[in-house]
Amino acid sequence: MTSPFDPQRPDSSPLDEDRLFELLEQPELWPEDTAIQAELAGLLELHLALTSHGPELAADLAPAPRARWTGSWSLAAAAVLLVALIPAAFTVQRIQSIRTLARDTARLESLAQKRTQDRAWIAFFQQSTTLLQDFEQNPNLCLKGEEDRRQEREMAVALLEASHQLAAQGAPLQEAEVIRASLHAWLSEVAFEDNCLPVERAQALRQWAAAHNLETESERMERRLRGDGA
Repeated sequence: MTSPFDPQRPDSSPLDEDRLFELLEQPELWPEDTAIQAELAGLLELHLALTSHGPELAADLAPAPRARWTGSWSLAAAAVLLVALIPAAFTVQRIQSIRTLARDTARLESLAQKRTQDRAWIAFFQQSTTLLQDFEQNPNLCLKGEEDRRQEREMAVALLEASHQLAAQGAPLQEAEVIRASLHAWLSEVAFEDNCLPVERAQALRQWAAAHNLETESERMERRLRGDGA
């Protein structure tokens, strides 16, 4: 009786055909050895190729008196076993397909997640640049000596929330996080101001942005994340 195959036992000698057939019915026990895997794969291909000839060969299987069935399996015997072994072939193929699909799905999901995160960072820097540019423009006046910064304040509130979310998910580049933090501090000041700013306060916020080069850095990081160069 053939001893069960132990996939953990080192064995450099080729497996005999009895043990190969035993393994074909247990694909989960296929060893890592590439030579043995090649033998198993070849045997499966042989079985599949014999599908159309199995019935004819089965009729001629009565062994002659000199036939030695203990030494090896004949091609005719392989054809007879084909019906039982085809499910094993499909099992192996199914397992391989599932593993391949799982790897591809995980890779695609990872790429999609990265693209989504990159787009969020790009949008943040793009909109921050627009806000900084708008803040440089002369607005309508609420009262004498007060600038109407209602629209800029609303945009700053939205960008401040986006900045919190980006900080939580992590930056694609360390430099992007540094620039986000600088913008976050400035956005916080604008977001918590009144809609109508004293001219002096508005000027102080513009000077702060200029001193930290926020507009240029934000625009540069947007281009970099888009892949347009540093």
